Amino acid sequence: MNARRVTIKDVALKANVSKATVSYVLNDVDKVSEETKQRVLNAIEELGYVPSTTARALAKNTSKPIEEKQKTPMKETLPFYPDFIDSFIQNKVGKVPSEIKNKMVRTIGEWGYIPSNVLNQIIEPRKTVIAVFMEMDRDLRYSIQQENPFYQEFLASVERAVQEFNLGIRVYNTNDFNQYEDIFISHDFLGVIVIGKLPVHLSLKLMQMELPVVVVDEYQYNKAFITITSDDKRGAFDSIEYLILRGHKKIAFVGCGEEMGNFIDKRIAGYKEALEAYRLPVSNNHIYLSEVAYSYEEGIRIASRIAAAPYTYDAVFCTSDIMAIGLMKGLMKLGYRVPEDISIMGFDNIQFSKYSNPELTTVDQNIFLKAETAVTLIRRKAKGDHVKEEYILPVSIVERESVSNRTNQERQ
Repeated sequence: MNARRVTIKDVALKANVSKATVSYVLNDVDKVSEETKQRVLNAIEELGYVPSTTARALAKNTSKPIEEKQKTPMKETLPFYPDFIDSFIQNKVGKVPSEIKNKMVRTIGEWGYIPSNVLNQIIEPRKTVIAVFMEMDRDLRYSIQQENPFYQEFLASVERAVQEFNLGIRVYNTNDFNQYEDIFISHDFLGVIVIGKLPVHLSLKLMQMELPVVVVDEYQYNKAFITITSDDKRGAFDSIEYLILRGHKKIAFVGCGEEMGNFIDKRIAGYKEALEAYRLPVSNNHIYLSEVAYSYEEGIRIASRIAAAPYTYDAVFCTSDIMAIGLMKGLMKLGYRVPEDISIMGFDNIQFSKYSNPELTTVDQNIFLKAETAVTLIRRKAKGDHVKEEYILPVSIVERESVSNRTNQERQ
């Protein structure tokens, strides 16, 4: 009976190390100290260990050097082997650089499988950072993030979502065109999230990168990127319908121009369709758009425009909560009572909407779900899993105190 062939496990026990350490020494992976390496080599010599691939070469009694035969024995004996390895790597760990793939191929060729602890060591350092791009105002020393709490809540939600997967984020300014090259050279990102308007320069740069890119609240219609939006048109339609069914007939629309995000087009369309559905007059004269930003201060300024307009409104639909809160403040300063004289409705459901006086009735677009979906899609795309090009998330109305029910007043 033939003597039992010495295995890699025997070498590991003899050298008092793990099988992974023995594999590193055999494959010349620079993760083992010189002292440990020498101990493993001594054990190999004492036990007469011959790696399995080498043993097969000796059995064939070929004249080619052992090292040369070790490189491709599986490819020679099994024609489907390269396809099998590619499929395994794709399904288990997604796309990986060729250097890491080669290490995995060598380990599978040696052991026939990859232990989980070895797999983790091979693929380290893995990509652990998601880049988040958003517009920041360089002149005023504060950004949209500080003007509109929606962005604060979105970023906080992204951070909560990435922590679950031991990831991190870095926030960059979409306006820093000259910094794009340095940013992507200096960091190896898992993926990129862009909040709001996507500048052409950044779009072109991202199209050159082989990275998962998720654009939030901007309708790109670009197959290179994944888009996530709320159901903006439905949210606006439902809001106007909600106001109409509570007896409001003269409803103004407040928002920002398209340069602040092209989702505004969907919300304007929903506003107009709801008025048409209930046979109420539709006019662009009742649409008030800021060219500055979605901010509290801009809401106050638009309040003055509405008060000075040659129209009398009984309700205003505002496409941003922070702007709606500013609008309420501005109108109350001008002597209006909310909601007795005029009802105000927002869109976002930021935390501040619960603390305004009166509390703001609004459209909830589930900010955390939007952030969590963005992170999840980046992780799936990075692993090579299939994702859609566009995701539209549901919205719902949150009733609070800023909308009156005029149908009750009419009965009285």
